[in-house]
Amino acid sequence: MRAHARALEIAAAVTLAVIGSLAARFVPLHGSEVSADWLAYGLVIAAAATLLWRRSAPLVALPICTAFIITYWIRDYPGDPDVVLLLLFFAATRHGGSSRRRVWQVVGAALVVVTVVATIGVIVPTEDLPAIAIIGIFLIHGTAAAIGEALYQRSQYVTELELRAEALEADLETKTELAAVEERTRIAREMHDIVAHGMSAIVVQAQGAQRLVDRDPAKVREVLTTIESIGRDSSDEMRRMLGVLRERSGGRELEPQPSFDDLDALRAHAVDGGVATEIVIEGDVRPLPPGLELTGYRVVQEALTNVVRHAGRPAKAHVHVTYSADAVDIEVADDGLGVAASPDTTGTGHGLLGMRERVEIYNGSFTAGPRAGGGYQVVVSLPIPAKVTA
Repeated sequence: MRAHARALEIAAAVTLAVIGSLAARFVPLHGSEVSADWLAYGLVIAAAATLLWRRSAPLVALPICTAFIITYWIRDYPGDPDVVLLLLFFAATRHGGSSRRRVWQVVGAALVVVTVVATIGVIVPTEDLPAIAIIGIFLIHGTAAAIGEALYQRSQYVTELELRAEALEADLETKTELAAVEERTRIAREMHDIVAHGMSAIVVQAQGAQRLVDRDPAKVREVLTTIESIGRDSSDEMRRMLGVLRERSGGRELEPQPSFDDLDALRAHAVDGGVATEIVIEGDVRPLPPGLELTGYRVVQEALTNVVRHAGRPAKAHVHVTYSADAVDIEVADDGLGVAASPDTTGTGHGLLGMRERVEIYNGSFTAGPRAGGGYQVVVSLPIPAKVTA
């Protein structure tokens, strides 16, 4: 119907013009009514034609149609094309625009005019209009206008809700994008520190090799092997850093990056936050690439932070780190209430986004969600490069 609104308006105008003309021709005369002539048919057709502007210019169409209908009434022709006038009272308030004062000035004036004409028709002795017609005409036309006003206000309310929803969605998308950029920059900064540390280690090892080159060639060979290993690790971290870096950043902290050796500090922090925490490390514990170990540490850190923030009650957390032949598996589970604790405990999801992106850098797998028995759990698997597992 919206796609063919103009065709429907034309069809409605033609239909009402035909019905009005047939009524003027065939409805029996009553009381003081006179037979329809060319003017009666002209008034019916002209009044129906004003429906063509019921959407585009209803505040112009309503007064014109009112004049045609009142002329039809005064001439006392048979039948009654008043349906057109009712539709325009409705259209004026529904499609009259945002200036509601102007809309109701036009509608109110038209309503007063038709009521006054009806009152005159009751008072004049030559007319046979009953007194109840005054109330009926006022109520019928006023109700049509009131229905149009109600629908207009409802459409405005729906439009406002849609605009608010779009604004909130755009704001959320912006915040999410900014959080992703910030998190990726922080990840790249940490990797940069790891690479810088590796380069420093290479310099120190090279200086030592220079001192031993004449005295202990075997030791020099061992040092060169170490330099090769550190160089490969640093090269890998550099490629990953360039893959996630999105903007230049300064103010790098020069403190050493944490590793699994610092998990006890995370446990102590969680306990201070009211979460009884247990950390278990199983398997063949061995050195890992610094970036990969930092990623595992950050996963545990963020997961325990979420437990402290969102558990909603005294909770217990269990951290399980398992070394296998080709991967490090991490599971952080708790028995808290999670997002069901209260509306105040609901987070933004940026922490999960950061964990996921860190894990994906190392081609790992990441899952997070509520546990079947209550609480929440984060499960991560980080593949260990072959040159480390060998």
